Amino acid sequence: MTSEDWAAFRGKLDDLSRRLDARTREFEQNGEFSDSHEALIIQIRQRQDKLRMRVDAAAREGKNWDFVKAEFMHAHKSIFDDLLQIEERLDADAMKKRD
Repeated sequence: MTSEDWAAFRGKLDDLSRRLDARTREFEQNGEFSDSHEALIIQIRQRQDKLRMRVDAAAREGKNWDFVKAEFMHAHKSIFDDLLQIEERLDADAMKKRD
């Protein structure tokens, strides 16, 4: 894995962290942050941390780029999909409250 590959992976993880932080602040400010939402955010953060550790280990150990890329893309998509699911639930809840 080259330093550019590592930087790209790290950038995607950092972007996801920023998005999680922004949404968490927004949920808290709007009073939309239930215990179940908080539990999902915690779960997403734990999965993201594990992914970051795996990518770090792969970079140190010089693992096969194609394998690392495939694993990263799968895990990142899954984490991102979970975040989108939370956002969709909150948007649906907000629409119900408006009606």
